[in-house]
Amino acid sequence: MSAEFHQRTPLIPARQCYFARYCKKHTNGTWGVVDVSLENLFPYPQVQFRRRPSGCVIQEVGNRGSKVTWIEHVEVDNRSLHPLFRPIVSSGFAFSAKRWIATINRHCQWLTTSTARTAPTTDGVLIPQEGRESLLKLAEKMTKNFFNNINSCSENVWSGLPQNFAAQDVRLRYGNILKVPGKPSGNIVIFTTSIQIPVPMEVLFDFLRHERTRNRWDLLSNQRHVRELVYVSNGENPKNRVSIMQVNSSPNKIEILYLQESYTDETGSYIVYAPMDIMAMSKILNGGNPKFVSILPSGFSIMPDKAPGQGDGAVGSILTLAFQSVDRLSNKEYMPQSTLKIIDAILSTTVASIKDAMLFGIRY
Repeated sequence: MSAEFHQRTPLIPARQCYFARYCKKHTNGTWGVVDVSLENLFPYPQVQFRRRPSGCVIQEVGNRGSKVTWIEHVEVDNRSLHPLFRPIVSSGFAFSAKRWIATINRHCQWLTTSTARTAPTTDGVLIPQEGRESLLKLAEKMTKNFFNNINSCSENVWSGLPQNFAAQDVRLRYGNILKVPGKPSGNIVIFTTSIQIPVPMEVLFDFLRHERTRNRWDLLSNQRHVRELVYVSNGENPKNRVSIMQVNSSPNKIEILYLQESYTDETGSYIVYAPMDIMAMSKILNGGNPKFVSILPSGFSIMPDKAPGQGDGAVGSILTLAFQSVDRLSNKEYMPQSTLKIIDAILSTTVASIKDAMLFGIRY
C-alpha cells in the first residue's frame, strides 16, 4: 500500500510511505491492525519517512462501542521543516497517535450526526430531514475540498509570493477552472499563509467561528450585521456545528449567505466557510442534491504552537489562513501584478485584523 500523510498547511511537507498492512482478529472480539514500511525491501529515492510497526488494537465494549488503542512509531527527517512548525512536528504531536484517535472520533461523530433524526436548534428553527441531510452532505463536500486544497500533497504545486509584498510565508497555486453557465470561465486561485498568535487555541477558535465577531476579520462582513440563522450540532461539544450565516447591510437587505463548519478537539481546530447563493441554499434546505452546487471554501486551521508540556510558557496557536478566489485575468503560465496585489491585500488585512483583535482582548 502507499499513502501520504498531511497536515492542514502546505508549510509542513507531506509524509509519503509504502507499507504493508496486516489485520488479524483475535479472541474476545479484539482486532489488531499493524502497518510497517517497505522501503528497506523496495528502495525508493529520497526517503524522508519510514513507518515503523504502527497501528491499533480495537476491542469490543458494551453498548455497541469500541475501545481503540493506537501506537504510532515512525522514523522521519525533519530538517526541511519550516521554523514555525518545527516544535509541534519535531515533538511528534502533529502526527501523533492522538491525532489518529481524534480523526476516528470526529468521523464517528459525523456519522451519528448525519444519520440522526431532525432536532430543533436553540432558536426553535426546524430543518426538514431531507434538507438537513443535504446541508450536512454539502458541508462535508466543502470541508473535504478545503483540506484537499491546502495540504502539501504531491498533486498540489505551490509557489511563493514575491518578496516585495507585505504578507509573509505566502503559498499560492491554481485550482480547477470554474465554469458557470452564462459566464466566462475563470481560474481558481488558492492562497494561504500561517502565523503564530500567542493566545490559546480555544480563544482564537471562538473568535473566528462566532457570529458576533465575524465582522472583525471578514472583509465582506465589515460594518455589517452577521447572524447565525440555523445550525446543526456535531457531537457533544456545542461549538462543533454546521451553520448558515447571514450577512445584512440593512435589516431587510441580505448581502451574503455563508455555509460554515466549525470543529475543535485537543489536536487542533478548523473553521471552513463558503459563500452561497440564496437560491442554491433554498434548494439544499429543501433536500436538493449537493453534487450540483458549486462551492469555493475558505477558512482557518488552528494548531497549538507546541505540544502540551513542551518547553516553558503557555501554549499558543499557529493559525493557517486559506482563501479561494476566481481570477479571469491570469492563467497557469502567468499571474498579473494586479492579482498578486489583491492576494497580498486580503492576507495582510485579515492577519492584521485578527492580530489586533487578539492584542486588544476582543472576544465574542
